Amino acid sequence: MQPTNFENSVDLLNQLLVIHYRSLPMYLVDASPWTHRGDEKATEALHDIVTDQRQVCQRIADSVIQRGGIVAMGDYPTEFTDMNFLSLDYLVKRLIELQQQAIEAIGGLADRLWNDPPAQSLAKESLGAAKAHLQALQELTAQMSNAG
Repeated sequence: MQPTNFENSVDLLNQLLVIHYRSLPMYLVDASPWTHRGDEKATEALHDIVTDQRQVCQRIADSVIQRGGIVAMGDYPTEFTDMNFLSLDYLVKRLIELQQQAIEAIGGLADRLWNDPPAQSLAKESLGAAKAHLQALQELTAQMSNAG
């Protein structure tokens, strides 16, 4: 299914917004997962990801508004509440899994925005950021494995 007008672009941009705004890193920053000494790098990586995601979210929301749309931020997945009491070092594995899923979804949305070049460019930028976040999480996992 391919968009044929800005209304469809708005729908796709809102889907992109939900992927970033309702991500596990965004949830964990508010939920404050259990941490212990040695989690400083993981905490820093999480905050860096969230800082990037907030910037991307603002740009996506601005793009929706520029197209006359209404920003729809969605809800966090209910499965996230089960993670409130898990340690951050454990959650890094789940962060990687969900980041891989997000990359796939973002790539699909970018492809579907073919007829709205500015929106597609924004989606591709967010895809690049998501891939960089995945790499940072994978490097963090390698560091944690070497330290433990």
